[in-house]
Order: sequence, then structure tokens, then C-alpha cells
Amino acid sequence: MKLLWLDIETTGLDPQKNEILEIAIAEAELTDPFNAKLIYDAPVFFPARPNQKWEQLDKFIIDMHTKNGLFEACINGKDIKQIQQELLELVPVVENKEEKPTLAGSSIHFDHSFIRVHMPEFAKRLSHRHMDISAIKLFCQSQGAKPFPKAEAHRAKDDIYESIAHGQVCKEWLKNNLK
Repeated sequence: MKLLWLDIETTGLDPQKNEILEIAIAEAELTDPFNAKLIYDAPVFFPARPNQKWEQLDKFIIDMHTKNGLFEACINGKDIKQIQQELLELVPVVENKEEKPTLAGSSIHFDHSFIRVHMPEFAKRLSHRHMDISAIKLFCQSQGAKPFPKAEAHRAKDDIYESIAHGQVCKEWLKNNLK
């Protein structure tokens, strides 16, 4: 089974009201989850200022994605329909529901909710299951692990790599501390 490490950046927290700004995906085998290869990374088109869409954005989002360069990248980004088409070409249809690609990442349910709304055809190719690194980190902390430092890059590719690194740390911590 394929594991798709996925991260998106958005204009807010509500998939019904907010938009996807960036998406990245790395692919791995479930049996070797941390050996992931980046297969997709693209900003989504979002217009430059001034534009009516900017009036609806929270100041926190504006500051964060201006500082990290995402809004600048989005000016030349791809249309979300084009991105969905490219992802459909990358991720084949799998009929056996037990073998559908499973999403992995930190708080991956959030990302999956946006995929369901903004890329419904792509969402149909994905399992309903998740490998949520945030939940695994929380479990490790409940057993005595120290909190995990977050880089807070808020760029999709960087956040995937951070999730993978945190997953590896959890694996080692569990192996060394729960016997």
C-alpha cells in the first residue's frame, strides 16, 4: 500500500470558505514509511494585492504567508483544477479499498477535509484512513516523551519533511522506551 505524505497550506481553517494555497506530496511504502520521495509540490494561484479576496483574509494568514514567500509564489501558481488533474495522473485508481493510498502527515484530517472539498475526484482515490503524526506524537508525550520542536515553516514541502522527521523520532523513542 502506498503512503502519501501530504501537506497543504490554506487561507484559513474552513474548507467550505477558505482556499488551498499550496500542496505537496511525498510517496512511500507503508512498510517503509519514512523513506518518502517528493512527487508533487505546487503553489495554487492566488491573486496579488489589491484584490477582493485579500479583504477576507485574517491578518495572521497574511503575515505568515507573506513572510514565508507563499503569497508571492501563488501569483504564478496553478489553477486548482489543473493541480487536481496532475494528481489524478500521478495517483492511479485502486479498486481494492484496503490498498487505496493512505494519507500521512501532521493533523492530516485537516488537509484531507480540504482535498475532499476542493479536489473531490482526487479524494475518491484516497483511503479514509490516516497515519497522523500529531496523534503519534501526542501518544509518545503521554508516555513520557518530551514535546517536539516545530519549525513552523508553513510551506507544504517543508512541513512534510518535518512530519517525517517527527515520525522517525517517535519510532525510535517508542522502540527505546516502551518495552
